[in-house]
Amino acid sequence: MNRYECLQSLLPLITDHLVVTSQSGQRIEWGSLSKHEGNLLLGEMGAALSVGAGLALALPKRKIVVLESDGSVLLALSSLATLANLEISNLAVFVFDNGAYSGTRISEPTATGGRTDLETVARGAGIERSMTVRDLAGFERHAASAMEGKALSFIVCKVQESLLHRDIPRPDLDLLENKYRFVRYLQQTEGRLPSFIGRG
Repeated sequence: MNRYECLQSLLPLITDHLVVTSQSGQRIEWGSLSKHEGNLLLGEMGAALSVGAGLALALPKRKIVVLESDGSVLLALSSLATLANLEISNLAVFVFDNGAYSGTRISEPTATGGRTDLETVARGAGIERSMTVRDLAGFERHAASAMEGKALSFIVCKVQESLLHRDIPRPDLDLLENKYRFVRYLQQTEGRLPSFIGRG
Protein backbone atom coordinates (compact mmCIF):
# COMPACT_ATOMS: atom_id res chain seq x y z
CA MET A 1 0.00 0.00 0.00
CA ASN A 2 1.22 3.48 -0.90
CA ARG A 3 0.88 6.40 1.54
CA TYR A 4 0.34 9.02 -1.16
CA GLU A 5 -2.58 7.03 -2.60
CA CYS A 6 -4.08 6.77 0.88
CA LEU A 7 -3.85 10.52 1.33
CA GLN A 8 -5.40 11.08 -2.09
CA SER A 9 -8.36 8.91 -1.11
CA LEU A 10 -8.69 10.73 2.23
CA LEU A 11 -8.75 14.17 0.61
CA PRO A 12 -12.43 14.12 -0.54
CA LEU A 13 -13.54 13.23 3.00
CA ILE A 14 -12.11 16.45 4.46
CA THR A 15 -14.60 19.31 4.72
CA ASP A 16 -14.45 21.43 7.88
CA HIS A 17 -12.23 18.93 9.69
CA LEU A 18 -9.04 20.04 11.38
CA VAL A 19 -6.02 18.06 10.22
CA VAL A 20 -2.80 17.81 12.26
CA THR A 21 0.32 16.20 10.82
CA SER A 22 3.62 15.21 12.36
CA GLN A 23 7.04 16.04 10.96
CA SER A 24 7.53 13.24 8.45
CA GLY A 25 6.82 12.33 4.85
CA GLN A 26 3.06 12.62 5.15
CA ARG A 27 3.38 16.27 6.22
CA ILE A 28 5.03 17.08 2.88
CA GLU A 29 2.67 14.88 0.87
CA TRP A 30 -0.50 16.13 2.59
CA GLY A 31 0.67 19.72 2.30
CA SER A 32 1.10 19.28 -1.44
CA LEU A 33 -2.32 17.65 -1.86
CA SER A 34 -4.44 19.79 0.46
CA LYS A 35 -4.54 23.59 0.69
CA HIS A 36 -7.21 23.43 3.41
CA GLU A 37 -6.81 26.27 5.92
CA GLY A 38 -7.67 23.78 8.66
CA ASN A 39 -4.32 22.00 8.17
CA LEU A 40 -1.82 22.33 11.01
CA LEU A 41 1.48 21.04 9.63
CA LEU A 42 3.72 20.53 12.64
CA GLY A 43 7.48 20.72 12.24
CA GLU A 44 8.37 18.22 14.93
CA MET A 45 7.96 14.54 15.70
CA GLY A 46 6.08 13.19 18.69
CA ALA A 47 3.64 16.10 19.06
CA ALA A 48 0.74 15.51 16.66
CA LEU A 49 -1.16 13.10 18.92
CA SER A 50 -1.10 15.53 21.84
CA VAL A 51 -1.95 18.58 19.74
CA GLY A 52 -4.78 16.69 18.05
CA ALA A 53 -6.12 15.54 21.41
CA GLY A 54 -6.03 19.08 22.76
CA LEU A 55 -7.95 20.42 19.77
CA ALA A 56 -10.51 17.63 20.05
CA LEU A 57 -11.10 18.37 23.72
CA ALA A 58 -11.35 22.12 23.13
CA LEU A 59 -13.65 21.75 20.12
CA PRO A 60 -15.89 18.76 20.90
CA LYS A 61 -18.26 19.45 17.98
CA ARG A 62 -15.41 19.40 15.45
CA LYS A 63 -13.83 16.29 13.92
CA ILE A 64 -10.05 16.25 14.35
CA VAL A 65 -7.85 14.13 12.08
CA VAL A 66 -4.26 13.30 12.99
CA LEU A 67 -1.84 12.05 10.31
CA GLU A 68 1.01 10.33 12.11
CA SER A 69 4.03 8.16 11.36
CA ASP A 70 5.30 5.10 13.18
CA GLY A 71 8.47 6.91 14.24
CA SER A 72 6.52 9.84 15.65
CA VAL A 73 4.11 7.62 17.61
CA LEU A 74 7.03 5.65 19.03
CA LEU A 75 8.39 8.92 20.44
CA ALA A 76 5.09 9.61 22.22
CA LEU A 77 3.71 6.26 23.41
CA SER A 78 2.41 7.84 26.63
CA SER A 79 -0.04 9.81 24.46
CA LEU A 80 -1.86 6.57 23.65
CA ALA A 81 -2.75 6.02 27.30
CA THR A 82 -3.91 9.64 27.55
CA LEU A 83 -6.12 9.32 24.46
CA ALA A 84 -7.68 6.12 25.76
CA ASN A 85 -8.43 7.42 29.23
CA LEU A 86 -9.87 10.71 27.99
CA GLU A 87 -12.20 8.78 25.63
CA ILE A 88 -11.97 11.46 22.97
CA SER A 89 -14.83 10.67 20.61
CA ASN A 90 -14.17 13.24 17.87
CA LEU A 91 -10.62 12.17 17.01
CA ALA A 92 -9.44 9.97 14.13
CA VAL A 93 -5.77 8.97 14.06
CA PHE A 94 -4.07 7.53 10.97
CA VAL A 95 -0.58 6.16 11.53
CA PHE A 96 1.37 5.58 8.32
CA ASP A 97 3.69 2.79 9.34
CA ASN A 98 6.49 2.09 6.87
CA GLY A 99 8.81 0.56 9.45
CA ALA A 100 11.46 3.19 8.80
CA TYR A 101 12.64 6.67 9.66
CA SER A 102 12.69 7.94 6.09
CA GLY A 103 11.90 11.62 6.44
CA THR A 104 15.53 12.61 6.02
CA ARG A 105 18.08 11.62 3.40
CA ILE A 106 18.94 8.41 5.22
CA SER A 107 16.57 5.59 6.16
CA GLU A 108 16.83 3.59 9.37
CA PRO A 109 14.38 0.94 10.61
CA THR A 110 11.94 1.77 13.40
CA ALA A 111 10.79 -0.69 16.05
CA THR A 112 7.78 -1.55 13.87
CA GLY A 113 10.21 -2.80 11.25
CA GLY A 114 11.00 -5.42 13.89
CA ARG A 115 8.68 -6.94 16.47
CA THR A 116 6.61 -3.97 17.63
CA ASP A 117 2.95 -3.82 16.57
CA LEU A 118 1.33 -0.42 17.07
CA GLU A 119 -2.24 -1.77 16.95
CA THR A 120 -1.41 -4.12 19.82
CA VAL A 121 0.28 -1.29 21.74
CA ALA A 122 -2.75 0.99 21.24
CA ARG A 123 -5.16 -1.73 22.34
CA GLY A 124 -3.02 -2.35 25.39
CA ALA A 125 -3.25 1.35 26.20
CA GLY A 126 -7.05 1.05 26.06
CA ILE A 127 -7.95 2.33 22.59
CA GLU A 128 -10.64 -0.17 21.65
CA ARG A 129 -11.13 0.95 18.03
CA SER A 130 -7.57 0.17 17.00
CA MET A 131 -7.02 -1.63 13.71
CA THR A 132 -4.42 -2.30 11.03
CA VAL A 133 -5.06 -1.92 7.30
CA ARG A 134 -2.78 -3.32 4.60
CA ASP A 135 -4.47 -2.39 1.31
CA LEU A 136 -6.07 0.68 -0.21
CA ALA A 137 -9.59 -0.78 -0.21
CA GLY A 138 -9.29 -1.47 3.51
CA PHE A 139 -7.95 2.02 4.12
CA GLU A 140 -10.83 3.64 2.23
CA ARG A 141 -13.41 1.57 4.12
CA HIS A 142 -11.99 2.27 7.58
CA ALA A 143 -11.25 5.92 6.79
CA ALA A 144 -14.87 6.55 5.82
CA SER A 145 -16.05 4.81 8.99
CA ALA A 146 -13.63 6.77 11.18
CA MET A 147 -14.70 10.09 9.71
CA GLU A 148 -18.37 9.33 10.31
CA GLY A 149 -17.93 7.60 13.65
CA LYS A 150 -18.57 8.95 17.12
CA ALA A 151 -15.65 7.23 18.84
CA LEU A 152 -11.86 7.50 18.90
CA SER A 153 -10.34 5.61 15.95
CA PHE A 154 -6.69 4.56 15.72
CA ILE A 155 -5.84 3.17 12.30
CA VAL A 156 -2.38 1.77 11.60
CA CYS A 157 -1.77 1.91 7.86
CA LYS A 158 0.98 -0.49 6.80
CA VAL A 159 2.56 1.25 3.84
CA GLN A 160 5.64 0.59 1.80
CA GLU A 161 8.60 2.87 2.35
CA SER A 162 8.33 5.66 -0.19
CA LEU A 163 10.77 8.45 -0.96
CA LEU A 164 8.23 10.45 -2.98
CA HIS A 165 8.14 13.20 -0.37
CA ARG A 166 11.81 13.96 -1.02
CA ASP A 167 10.97 14.96 -4.60
CA ILE A 168 7.97 17.16 -3.78
CA PRO A 169 8.86 20.87 -3.87
CA ARG A 170 8.62 22.44 -0.43
CA PRO A 171 5.71 24.86 0.00
CA ASP A 172 6.16 28.62 0.04
CA LEU A 173 4.05 28.67 3.24
CA ASP A 174 6.41 28.25 6.17
CA LEU A 175 5.42 26.56 9.42
CA LEU A 176 4.96 29.78 11.37
CA GLU A 177 2.72 31.25 8.68
CA ASN A 178 0.79 27.97 8.59
CA LYS A 179 0.16 28.25 12.33
CA TYR A 180 -1.18 31.79 12.01
CA ARG A 181 -3.42 30.82 9.09
CA PHE A 182 -4.73 27.83 11.06
CA VAL A 183 -5.61 29.95 14.10
CA ARG A 184 -7.38 32.53 11.93
CA TYR A 185 -9.32 29.73 10.26
CA LEU A 186 -10.48 28.64 13.72
CA GLN A 187 -11.53 32.21 14.50
CA GLN A 188 -13.60 32.41 11.32
CA THR A 189 -15.26 29.02 11.66
CA GLU A 190 -15.75 28.86 15.42
CA GLY A 191 -16.72 32.50 15.86
CA ARG A 192 -15.87 32.58 19.54
CA LEU A 193 -12.09 32.77 19.74
CA PRO A 194 -10.33 35.99 20.78
CA SER A 195 -8.59 38.00 18.11
CA PHE A 196 -5.12 36.74 17.30
CA ILE A 197 -2.14 39.02 16.74
CA GLY A 198 1.10 37.52 15.48
CA ARG A 199 4.64 38.32 16.54
CA GLY A 200 6.38 41.48 15.33
